[in-house]
Amino acid sequence: MTNKKNTGSYYTPSYLAEFISKRVLSYFGNRTRMSILEPSVGDGAFISELEKEKNINISLTALDINKIELKTASVKWSRKTATFIETDFLEFSSSKKYSAVIGNPPYVKKNILTSKQIALSKEIHSNENLTEASVKNIWTTFLVKANTMLVKNGVLAFVLPSELLQVKFAEEIREYLKAQFERIEIFTFNDLMFECKGQDTIVLFAFKKADDKGEFFTNITSKEALINNRFILKNNELLVSSNVKWTHHFLTSDELTFIDNLKNELKTVNDYSISKPGIVTAANKFFIIDKETEKQYNLSRFTKPIIQKGQFVNGSVVFNNEDLKKLEDNKKPSKLLQLNDDVKISKKLREYLQLGELEEIPERYKCKIRNNWYVIPNISEKPDAFFFKRSHLYPKLLKNNSNALVTDSAYKVGMRNDYDLNSFVYSFYNTLTLLLSELDGRYYGGGVLELIPSEFKKLPIPYVKINSMDFDNFTTSFKEKSSIEQILTHNDFNILNSTLGINNEDIIKLTDIRNKLKKKRLRN
Repeated sequence: MTNKKNTGSYYTPSYLAEFISKRVLSYFGNRTRMSILEPSVGDGAFISELEKEKNINISLTALDINKIELKTASVKWSRKTATFIETDFLEFSSSKKYSAVIGNPPYVKKNILTSKQIALSKEIHSNENLTEASVKNIWTTFLVKANTMLVKNGVLAFVLPSELLQVKFAEEIREYLKAQFERIEIFTFNDLMFECKGQDTIVLFAFKKADDKGEFFTNITSKEALINNRFILKNNELLVSSNVKWTHHFLTSDELTFIDNLKNELKTVNDYSISKPGIVTAANKFFIIDKETEKQYNLSRFTKPIIQKGQFVNGSVVFNNEDLKKLEDNKKPSKLLQLNDDVKISKKLREYLQLGELEEIPERYKCKIRNNWYVIPNISEKPDAFFFKRSHLYPKLLKNNSNALVTDSAYKVGMRNDYDLNSFVYSFYNTLTLLLSELDGRYYGGGVLELIPSEFKKLPIPYVKINSMDFDNFTTSFKEKSSIEQILTHNDFNILNSTLGINNEDIIKLTDIRNKLKKKRLRN
């Protein structure tokens, strides 16, 4: 979808607008009259498709906050049965109820909304007995308000971000939808079929009344499959009744039960370790510098080594000072500018700080609330290990044998009493734990896997105690691996059989499930 970031607009391709419009209209069968509300018309893709329907007398109400776009969309409707209103849907008030609410609501995070929009969102959610926690993005409020504007047998059809299926704040919205609609249909997609960078998108159909009740899912493999209706909607009651994210609807009840039974036998990351977010600088590009910049401004006495992001540590389970030296030699930013409130500012340091002032870094919120904008708070000692919260092919947990600190791209990890770090790192790399990372985390367009702090802490680990020689051998194997699968093949039986007693057949089953999850995320 074409994107206008400042308004959260992601415009709908015509083939998708056609599919959604036809599916909604088909629900009403032979009805000759109906009313439709589109709360954010954008470029009028849905209006163009609804205009083609000549057998139903459609009374259309179309809204948009943008006057120019509203006017452009109105030209696409030739009949007299439409009202085009320039307004924010959050402010729209009508005693009329609609047969269908259809469209592609804007995606705007709460911190970008106006104070008036935030207040309206809170009121709309509160009126539906939803908590303030569900007000994280304007699309959730569009969804809630749209429901309140439907007739008793109405239909809601929205293009939405996949956040609905997987993030914590949307869990309450999912429960709300289940309570409000007799039938829910979720369409997910194998690839980014829309021209919006990084935005993974779904289509939701929600029916107030239905003969065949429940929550139904399908995954669309291609544009052609959607256009030609080559898909099967399947009910997944176990998924919906459990805490498993709806993105994983393609897993069978047998697979979900199998995973859950194993998961319940294990302790979690939080049982073995203490984890906290890394350092928040508020401006990594300014506060994390390379060796050349350090030398240019004579800053060496103010810097500490740091790892800025996970891609700087590829390929090993141990990070040492030699790895740190390689980052420096490769001109990667690996020096944290650590100043305190009492620092005597030299001429060269002043020159560097002025560069930050020119970029208005002192005006950033996290810098603004500091005593001195350039003093980063809560810089602790180097962590024993780090887990990088975002990953690609597999999540990364590394032992830290260097003097390096780490940014909030990672969680700092330290062991609880009676547990050994080497054994913990080794035990992490097994198929079940990596599978559960896929299952409990969330993913974004481009295949990025992320585990937020609570998801990492709850991640089950089949802990196996190993000696230092075993860990050295593991470290060597990890460096020399051709893929993570090579490590898993070697580790799985040692870890999973000794902790859970599962056999090779079960390990193959887990491998198949993990591959299925990973393939969906990476769109292979």
